[in-house]
Amino acid sequence: MRKLHDNIALAAIESLKAVLQENKRTSRVLQKMIATHPKWGARDRKLLYAIVFDCLRWRRLFAHCIQTPMETTTPGQLLTIWCHKNDSLWTDALPLTLSDNPQERSAVVEASYPDWLFELGQKELPDYWGKEYPALNQQAAVSIRTNRLRTHPQKLKEELASRYQIESQIIPDAPDALQLTQGRKLDKNALFLKGYFEIQDAHSQKVAPFTQLTPGMNVIDLCAGAGGKSLQLAALMRNKGSLRAYDIEANKLKELQRRARRAGAKIIQTEILKQGATLPENENWADVVLVDAPCSGLGTLKRKPELKWRLTEATLKSLQQTQTALLQQAAPWIKPNGVLVYATCSILPSENQQIVNTFLNSHEGFQLEEEQSYYAHQSSFDGFYMARMKKTS
Repeated sequence: MRKLHDNIALAAIESLKAVLQENKRTSRVLQKMIATHPKWGARDRKLLYAIVFDCLRWRRLFAHCIQTPMETTTPGQLLTIWCHKNDSLWTDALPLTLSDNPQERSAVVEASYPDWLFELGQKELPDYWGKEYPALNQQAAVSIRTNRLRTHPQKLKEELASRYQIESQIIPDAPDALQLTQGRKLDKNALFLKGYFEIQDAHSQKVAPFTQLTPGMNVIDLCAGAGGKSLQLAALMRNKGSLRAYDIEANKLKELQRRARRAGAKIIQTEILKQGATLPENENWADVVLVDAPCSGLGTLKRKPELKWRLTEATLKSLQQTQTALLQQAAPWIKPNGVLVYATCSILPSENQQIVNTFLNSHEGFQLEEEQSYYAHQSSFDGFYMARMKKTS
């Protein structure tokens, strides 16, 4: 039995409190926690990540083990159960009685999902759900995107290995992506700070090339956020053309501007987008409009396990309405023979194919060229969906 040191235990409890009680994002909470402990080694960082992610992924299952409602199970209780299941000794472990008989658990408790979400997965993905839900409870691979405005994948791979002992592999069907053989702290790496790469899921990296844009085009990124895909679009355009990036949150666009300077992406123009704005200056202007729509994020549960406890049926319905509205908003901006690309990091047809079909049925001037779905069980990366629609008239 290995000992769990108090500093890691306390950090795990504080992190779980921030995620569960303050609704903060797990990755950001852990990044800040690690930043406050600069003397921790790779083993300590890895252990903290494992504890927090496991407690969030298996929150319902852990609560069932002590016959306590999930909503009232405390971070200290979750950590105690984690120690029990991982043969770890924590001196401040709580005196809990565990009922850990798998035969007494239902499939949904064993899978550790909300009832409604598990049932929705079965309904919408009858051929895939049995593979998908366990895959979403696994750890995601770490991948980065090469910024071709600064370097190219093979050179980046060699430099990471020779200068920083960071081993990686080129991913054949994502030509700018490198998959790291093990997790590493990257945000302070000199090559990252010089804009040579961005931390981005390999499947997320497929969206920008899917637009089939070329240098010199007029491009709109309607839901740019902090700019992960905007930066890739600019790189594919080789800094030639115009790229307008919109979002409703000013702080995200400010972060995009900072990242663009680091990456050398000079063609990105940012603008705050007011809800429902028509933007007449965009009418018939764009060769490509990317709608990377707000969604449930269910395809990213490997990285964001907290999402399955925060999502509600009402929220999902609201998101679907927003997705439909965004496509309608973007349609007038596209030139004849231009394309509208819709993408989500969801695996649900009700956020993907059904949204696209609804749009196409109400917009005769568009036709579907191609759509692709990526599921979490097919690789160690996120689930994604993308559809490309051409404006024919």
